Amino acid sequence: MIKSVLTFLFALAVTFCFAQKNTVAGTVNDKQGKPIPFAFIKDARHNYATFSDPNGSFTLLVDTLDRLLVTAFNFKESVIKITDPQNVNVVLANDDIKGVKAVTSNESFKETLSTEGITRADAGATGYIAKENSIHGSRYLFDDWVHGFVITSADTIRQNDNYLFNYQKMDNSLVFTDGDNKMKEIPRGTIKTFTLFDDKGQSYMFADVPAIDQKHYVQVLSGGSKYVLYKQFNTKYLPNDYVSNGMTSSGHNYDEFKDDPAYYVVSLPGGQPQKVLFKNKSIKQVFAADINKVNKYLSEHDNDVDESYLADLVSTLNN
Repeated sequence: MIKSVLTFLFALAVTFCFAQKNTVAGTVNDKQGKPIPFAFIKDARHNYATFSDPNGSFTLLVDTLDRLLVTAFNFKESVIKITDPQNVNVVLANDDIKGVKAVTSNESFKETLSTEGITRADAGATGYIAKENSIHGSRYLFDDWVHGFVITSADTIRQNDNYLFNYQKMDNSLVFTDGDNKMKEIPRGTIKTFTLFDDKGQSYMFADVPAIDQKHYVQVLSGGSKYVLYKQFNTKYLPNDYVSNGMTSSGHNYDEFKDDPAYYVVSLPGGQPQKVLFKNKSIKQVFAADINKVNKYLSEHDNDVDESYLADLVSTLNN
């Protein structure tokens, strides 16, 4: 049962991001030629989508070269026929009747946290966070609200130009605001995957993979036809435990959100998740079927093993 569930979710999550055969690239501008950052670009016939970056540029992988659906806050929706896949020039007309969007700034996000009482850690479990400036780390993945879209349990893509998101690492929940400066949570069972984009346009994809975690989402770091690499967030709140008698001291004098993620690799088709550590021995064990390629990669990349290292290795093995 676990195998079938995992295979289905992999087909949904990884095919969505990695198995497309055509690359579409271009820019989104207004009628004055100014770039439109974070315009939403979607394949008109499939659940493939992305956002333009802060310079209005975008790249999207699709199955077939057909039409794109493009939207942006305060602009009219446009359907673009793809004629030159590497030079798609999208021009959007103004539409000022959509309403008022939440401000995408760090201060706006902090104001929301204050309004919602999120400056306190989980009641009864972690105690009280004394002062914001005494906290190390964060329970949130991003310092600000970010753009994103979701794939629902009905396998449909959902995105709203008025909605902004963040990811809460302690209970692994997707939260959003719709312009009223309130934080709301999307029920876990209603979403199969979701993708968030930071202020630089970097994407972060998450999936529901019960074989790894039956209660929380996991991040898809890299994937393809042979392997997929997942990241399981494990973030804990550690309160100030500083103690001093005037002569000696111990502990730390700040509250901290400490990340201790775990990483899993799934071999396709239908493999079980295997935990992989930042050690050569663990890497060789997990990717034993491709040991020659792994040894070659390790010999050519002698830098420290970290998250990016593993993601690049998986990408190399999938090519």
